[in-house]
Amino acid sequence: MVPIAPVRRSLLACLAPLFLLGAFPAQAASTAWIGDDRAAVRLVTATDAADNGSPVEAGLEFRFGEGWHGAWRSPGDAGLAPTFDWSGSDGLVLESIAWPAPRRLTVGDLQTFVYESGVVLPLRFTRRGDGAAHLRLRLVHAVCGEVCVPYRATLELALPAGPDRPSAEAGLIDAARARVPGPPEAAGFALVGQAREGPPNDRRLVLRVTSERRAFVAPDLFVEGLTGVVTAPPEIALADGGRAARLALSLPPDAADSALRITLVDGLRSAEVTLPATAGTGWGAWLAILATALLGGLVLNAMPCVLPVLSLKAFALTRAAGAQRGSVRAELLATAAGILASFLAIALALIAVKASGASVGWGIQFQAPWFLAGMALLTALFAASLFSWVTLGLPRPLAALGSLRGSGHLSEAFLTGAFATLLATPCSAPFVGSAVGFALTRGRFEILTVFAALGLGMALPFVLLALRPGWTRLLPRPGPWMIRLRSGFGLLLLGTTVWLLMVFAEVAGIPRAMGLAGILALLLGWLALSRRQRVPDRRRSLVTAALVLALVSVTVWPRSSGMTPVAQVEDGPWRAFAPEAIPALVAEGKVVVVDVTASWCLTCRINDVTTLDRAETLARLSAPDAVAMRADWTQADPAILAFLRRFGRFGIPLVAVYGPGLPRGEALPELLAPATLRAAIERAERESPDKITTDFSP
Repeated sequence: MVPIAPVRRSLLACLAPLFLLGAFPAQAASTAWIGDDRAAVRLVTATDAADNGSPVEAGLEFRFGEGWHGAWRSPGDAGLAPTFDWSGSDGLVLESIAWPAPRRLTVGDLQTFVYESGVVLPLRFTRRGDGAAHLRLRLVHAVCGEVCVPYRATLELALPAGPDRPSAEAGLIDAARARVPGPPEAAGFALVGQAREGPPNDRRLVLRVTSERRAFVAPDLFVEGLTGVVTAPPEIALADGGRAARLALSLPPDAADSALRITLVDGLRSAEVTLPATAGTGWGAWLAILATALLGGLVLNAMPCVLPVLSLKAFALTRAAGAQRGSVRAELLATAAGILASFLAIALALIAVKASGASVGWGIQFQAPWFLAGMALLTALFAASLFSWVTLGLPRPLAALGSLRGSGHLSEAFLTGAFATLLATPCSAPFVGSAVGFALTRGRFEILTVFAALGLGMALPFVLLALRPGWTRLLPRPGPWMIRLRSGFGLLLLGTTVWLLMVFAEVAGIPRAMGLAGILALLLGWLALSRRQRVPDRRRSLVTAALVLALVSVTVWPRSSGMTPVAQVEDGPWRAFAPEAIPALVAEGKVVVVDVTASWCLTCRINDVTTLDRAETLARLSAPDAVAMRADWTQADPAILAFLRRFGRFGIPLVAVYGPGLPRGEALPELLAPATLRAAIERAERESPDKITTDFSP
């Protein structure tokens, strides 16, 4: 080979970087490795910049030396799961951490779930604000061999503002996300049967799984419950040439009937599925759930969520006092029918959303601008009806059912029931949370049945009055005073409209809320003026329809690109919601109180006044050993919904307390009292007797 001349070698050396720029991705956005030859960690991102409004994909890469391993999210009988504190980050909020499938390691009688050699935990961040972003992670983890050695590390990474071009580590993060367990069908599995057999103190979980692509090699099962992980290995029986597997294991009493997260691993294939809580077995347990739903619906009548429509109920009953017994019964039953029909409609909507693969929750419709605008329009129209500016009725096809057509009082009563139900959905009353949580983890039949029981419970007062219409004679007799009462109730409903507009402003932005408020004001003004001046019905209908179309256009107008989700703002002792920081804070001996709230949750406001914003509560939460976090669910946030699901909740309010005595957290009742919160904090301060200690001596 002829040597390259010095001049040509120098020229090639100068030009080489130019060729390499086009041949390789942009420089990796990565921190340096922190650790030693036993364990090291670094933070990488899939892009070299943070684009405004786009989520940021990242990864936390662990590297373990030979003979050492790290722990999965549930370490098993020994080890320490990593804990994460992202509270020092700016411009980015953690949305999710994904965990690739682990491997079971058996040492004597100990079962641990580990990663060997190394692992990348895929991360997804949501943008908060514009401009450059900064990630800061305080990490606590451990690496184990013959002994376990704890590590603490702080990793920081700055991302400039700009287009989100792929970094050199994008492929590494994509490969790690491909190892995260997904739906069974994606891995070629099919869950063909599952059952829990035996009494609660000796319950066994039995799964029947088939493998569509190839025979099972070495299947394993990892079972996580609300209170911990089941460490015992499953009993495995293969059939059909290895393509069918029966996996069975014993469940501890506290996991006998609770929701379970199942991770199935077979070689490089893995899948994850959530098994809903069973609430016991047999007709007795099922009847208990229905009784809970019935009682929850009844209690819902007294919750602050429905206070705005109590005016409509009271006026309907007052008007009924002077009517014939048959007319009273018909109106009360129409109101009950409206309530029941609305609950069934909500159930069907939730079934459709769930079938689409989206997350569901109680009250999530109040996060949708179109729903808030529609409710604001309805409250305004009901107020106009009480002012005698407009007559409300059902559409003709619906009115024809049950001879409702031509009976304004009956159709108005039906709409009142439906309206009361829709306004009752933003909050979770006692018993409602348990019933809804059970239903939403089950199938279509259970959802429809539980929601029908909720509707029947809320409609029960009207049904009872319909059976005993004579009770309405105890109400004052109708007279001229009812005109003034009617106008007073109309003003109360206009107050509800203003409240809905305020919530709309937080969800959709102030400019759109101002436009919506202006159109509603024009609509009410037109209805009042046209009724007073006796404008012909055709012209009146055309102008009204035009104003409603204008309202719809404001509602569906695309959100401004500069509009960002609600920021988790610190206020007094309350800091921004950071669920990933809770384990580290508890490990430091702190008590953590998490309040999940929203501007549309009226019960949340009651809890603030009665408990959370009291001087003694704020003083306790401001103590050095306490941390208070507030999560604002006014807008949809998958991280908050995932947090609710940890406690089997699908709605708010939710107040959860963590601490050394409650490392997994405890959810408090929906209606909070100072004594309840104080007792929970005292329990959280005590050291948990069930805490597993691990030898961290090197």
